[in-house]
Amino acid sequence: MTKTSSAPRISVICPTYNRSWAITSTLDSVRAQTVTDWELLVVSDGSTDDTDEWVRRAAEEDARIRLIRAGRHGHPSGPRNIGLAEARGEFVAYLDHDDRWREEHLQLLLSVFGTGADLVATGFECRDVSERVTSRSDVLDLCWHPEIQVLGPMFEPSRVAHRRRLADRVGGWRPGDGLEDWDLWLRMADDSVRFSTVRDRSALLLDDSGTRRHRTVRRHRLPLAVFDDPRHARAALGELRHERYEAAFREAYAADTIAWYERMQATAEFTAPLGWRGDLAAEIARAAEKPGPLWSDLVVVPGQGRFVLAQPLWCPTVEHARRIEELVRRVQRRQLDLIAEIAAECTP
Repeated sequence: MTKTSSAPRISVICPTYNRSWAITSTLDSVRAQTVTDWELLVVSDGSTDDTDEWVRRAAEEDARIRLIRAGRHGHPSGPRNIGLAEARGEFVAYLDHDDRWREEHLQLLLSVFGTGADLVATGFECRDVSERVTSRSDVLDLCWHPEIQVLGPMFEPSRVAHRRRLADRVGGWRPGDGLEDWDLWLRMADDSVRFSTVRDRSALLLDDSGTRRHRTVRRHRLPLAVFDDPRHARAALGELRHERYEAAFREAYAADTIAWYERMQATAEFTAPLGWRGDLAAEIARAAEKPGPLWSDLVVVPGQGRFVLAQPLWCPTVEHARRIEELVRRVQRRQLDLIAEIAAECTP
């Protein structure tokens, strides 16, 4: 049996519910770490299958693993808060029960904490259940600034570690429909926590339609144009998706984003991946040319007797949606102007 120290340097928190034997690959990825000074707190959220037994077996072999049995929350925020209350490490790392780490993950995190960082996020690789790679992080996924944190969901929990007391300082994990990680990172950003990132893809995330990432309800929307007639709204939606506008929208996206990033880069808050010295404008231009449908998620919704062409937002609160709208109208002007032109053409 592997012995544990009285005060591990880093605590790993893994919430779980009815994962059964499949959790063993997640546990094994922690046990395989090149860093050995850790504790793994597996918080079972009222599991009703044999998940707890599999965790107990691992704990019998490795005393650094501890099962914490909790009542049913139905949401990972409660178990993560329980884990935080039990954590003894100077740093806390998160690992979802269906994700894994490469063996150098904790070493990588600790090396960045050694530079004085408060929160660290690594690169990622998404894989499906057959181990096929479905996506990988790139440089833009790892650039950080408080405004970027406002605009889009960033940094799945399995990629993140932070100094232990930071979460308590901003109120801990909150339950919701999803995106609880984005909510916590945003509150940390608002509390002046600076994020550090590294390009190494040391987190392996499960890409599966059954995971919570794919079940998040988008309750808030960004209004793009308003019409008196639903037919005009649907006509505008069709025009926005037409291929004849694709080049113009990609050009507008690149111009808006390059100007935004250049402004952010001039501030002390901006973070690029550690050690990276490339050309952000070139990265943005490449991102603008990636294949894929434009505006595939737009919707037409009724509102106060009119019809709104809107984009569903990945955000948990009305206040956050307001902040996104304010920022979008400031930094995506070329794209919004093009949308306004197309909407006007569809209105008699």
